[in-house]
Amino acid sequence: MELVTSFRNPLVKRIKRLRQRKYRQAEGAFFVEGIRVVLAALEQGAVVECLVYAPALLTSTPGRAAVAQYADQGLPCHALDAAVFAAVSERENPAGLGAIVRRPLLSLDALGVTPAGVYTALVEVSDPGNLGTILRTIDAAGGSGLILVGDCVDPFHPTAVKASMGTLFSVPMASAPDTATLLAWARTRGLHTVATSAKATGDYRRTVYHYPALLLLGSEGAGLDAATLSAADCAVTIPMRGTASSLNLAVAAGLLLYELTRPGDQASA
Repeated sequence: MELVTSFRNPLVKRIKRLRQRKYRQAEGAFFVEGIRVVLAALEQGAVVECLVYAPALLTSTPGRAAVAQYADQGLPCHALDAAVFAAVSERENPAGLGAIVRRPLLSLDALGVTPAGVYTALVEVSDPGNLGTILRTIDAAGGSGLILVGDCVDPFHPTAVKASMGTLFSVPMASAPDTATLLAWARTRGLHTVATSAKATGDYRRTVYHYPALLLLGSEGAGLDAATLSAADCAVTIPMRGTASSLNLAVAAGLLLYELTRPGDQASA
């Protein structure tokens, strides 16, 4: 394959544009890099437009094998000079493999609800690292999907993609414009809504959950508003024994998700 050596190459310029949210939204695509994430996209059947690699940087045997395999299958694979790849990379020591992928974001109506499902909704969360870590936790705990509500950070932000460790391709993701729309959808689907708040009185470990369940988590600073808390089927809190007033959002999500997905004495709807 011909090696791209120009920093002005149209593909190189496009990858740089995709660093910005407005271009990711306008083009319906985003750029991912790293062996684990790119292989996850390919293995999970994501819509990959093309692979981008730097022969001088790509030392991973699975990475090289993937480029050869998918090139043989007709997927466009573009070879970049090491300096050019480093210019489009967000990493200090790039592994030399990237991909342009279509955004796998669903509408609420397209998100399937299963009888024993546990879904997580993030309301106006702003930290891409938290979002990516929560995606990874949903996947690990056996959660059923993630819903982004309101003005959430872009799940395809490079930091969110990196923190997700490839799980953004295995966890179904949907969006909702506001909590009212989300709660109305949840009622029509028979979801038991579980709100979270430091002000709630229900201990998350002593609550009987019903399924399918929808866990609602508010933004890092404000949390959920009073209207959402009162509209939910139940509200739970994580007891705090020390001087800290709250937990990191991703840590709180992990505790709650593992409790909600724990087999045992929980009741079905």
